[in-house]
Amino acid sequence: MGINRVILDWFDELAESGTFEGKSSVLELGPQDFFFSGEDITAVANRRLKGHKVGEAVSLICNTSVHFREKQAAFYSLFGLQDYQSTDQYDKRADFDFDLNQCQGSPKKYDVIVDSGTNEHVFNAANVFVFTHNSLNEGGIALKILPTYGDNTHGFFNIHPTVYFDVARVNGYRILDFRYIDDMSGRSKERGIESMISKEDFERGLTSFAGSAALQSRISQNFAQNLDRAITRGSQGQAHFCVDYCCVAMQKIKDQPFCYPGQGVYLTEFGNS
Repeated sequence: MGINRVILDWFDELAESGTFEGKSSVLELGPQDFFFSGEDITAVANRRLKGHKVGEAVSLICNTSVHFREKQAAFYSLFGLQDYQSTDQYDKRADFDFDLNQCQGSPKKYDVIVDSGTNEHVFNAANVFVFTHNSLNEGGIALKILPTYGDNTHGFFNIHPTVYFDVARVNGYRILDFRYIDDMSGRSKERGIESMISKEDFERGLTSFAGSAALQSRISQNFAQNLDRAITRGSQGQAHFCVDYCCVAMQKIKDQPFCYPGQGVYLTEFGNS
């Protein structure tokens, strides 16, 4: 996925709300390229920094001749995260080449782990959640920005919203922020990071078959409308431009072994929760 304007604005909001306070180290699952404008990053830098530091940071982030790792470090430092590293089995720009299909955790633990579109490319998708859990400090934050609907052929999987709530439930995570970002690629500046369906609506809907069906109906109808608009626009007339993503900030509260979840709706409907 990389980091586009929508994700940039989400990071900015998380920083504004204090999500990254007391956090310093960050691990990217897959080195992420930037897909936002100089104007976008300058606006964020002006809110996060002061004086000459704004220009210095923007210059590092936007200058194509600057080494990749230096650009990433400058980007994350906007949000107070000064210690940047990344892992990728194939991308030689990464600091480590952990195989996320099998590796259960990194040797070092981090305050923040960013997965901006890697999980769906790992065949053993569940293990990415295990790796993330085991590689986070207690109190650490996992940021997941993953496709949930559409993006056919982009990766092995779409990651459905229930995954985050079910993983959080059995592992004692606190979901600090949840956004269902419909039409990620075609979204206007005005819509920003507005969530199509609220976190509370998902929490209620995912506890019953009827609620889940109602959520699915809303999402499917909206997706069809967005796809029609994309086709009408012409320049974005291909189906892969119409995609829905979830942006989720999950805080690890306890340093305990990872537990694999059952799907909450089945546990609720069949009286096992």
